[in-house]
Amino acid sequence: MQIYKNNFITFDEYNYFNMELKNYFPYLLEKKILLSEIGIHPRTHIAWKEEGITFYEEVSTLGEKEAKRKWVYLDVFEAFWLLIIVELRKFNLDLKTIKKLKEFIKEQPDLKLVLEKISEEDFQNKVVSLLSKEMLESIGGSTSREKVIKSLTTNLYQDTFLSNLGVVLYGALITNSSPSIIIKINKEADEFEFIIALNNSTEAKLKEDLYQFYTKTCSESTFINLPIVTILEKLFENEKLINHCYEYGFFNNQEKQLLEAVRNKECEEIKIVKHPSGDYTVNFSDAKEISGEEAKKLRKTLGLKMYDRVEVIYRNESHLVIKNTNKKIIKKE
Repeated sequence: MQIYKNNFITFDEYNYFNMELKNYFPYLLEKKILLSEIGIHPRTHIAWKEEGITFYEEVSTLGEKEAKRKWVYLDVFEAFWLLIIVELRKFNLDLKTIKKLKEFIKEQPDLKLVLEKISEEDFQNKVVSLLSKEMLESIGGSTSREKVIKSLTTNLYQDTFLSNLGVVLYGALITNSSPSIIIKINKEADEFEFIIALNNSTEAKLKEDLYQFYTKTCSESTFINLPIVTILEKLFENEKLINHCYEYGFFNNQEKQLLEAVRNKECEEIKIVKHPSGDYTVNFSDAKEISGEEAKKLRKTLGLKMYDRVEVIYRNESHLVIKNTNKKIIKKE
């Protein structure tokens, strides 16, 4: 099984997968999400572990009672994968097929295949030019495609960020390419075929490939389409998980400050102004009604009349600016 059936991948995209997901979101592998927060019962999770369909291979050596009492924390990859299993079980997909899909999503894209497809110019400009001095020295300073590819594929280590699941998370979180995992029945081989598609690519060639692929698949095959963004939304639109959005870096510093400002203020109106510099100014407006003796005292202090409007500007503890605006209607004689 090969990632991106019909060549739905370019070297530029692979290079991004290699680097940017980890650069943007380096904390995705930290175990912060409680199993209970995504609505999966501990007994179900234990059963899935025993069947070998959870993202990581280890099986608990604790007894069932002890395992149920123990808090189970997940990283983003395994929590997301569990939500995918939940979707697949709605279709009564058998555990054997789900296990095969798990093996597929944990695979890394075939770097050798990708590098063999690009032009010699792109290979020299986008691959060789980025190699470290140490790596070039390890292959005798040679920039031949064969030696470089052999060195890269030998030294490429297993990294969850580079897995097929990392690819679809990259597409959903960074490029907005609306990826999906497709499970299709291969009638000739009498087995399931797994495909990843980038459904919102801006490249004309990929758009045409996708059109041809979906036209053929929809008219000739039985398949399940798993929209990654929709499933991911279930993970991070969950109110129980909102704090993890901060912990995993899904908000930048400006967004954090803005959200904190909104969260800590009780107001009727919020006005946000974005400046050319990229900074934001947030204005909060609030209104409070005062009546009785308190209102009379304040009116006298501020010199208010009927239908007056007062703006009080706070400078510091001993300095206030009071702006009094009076409305008056002059009738025509």
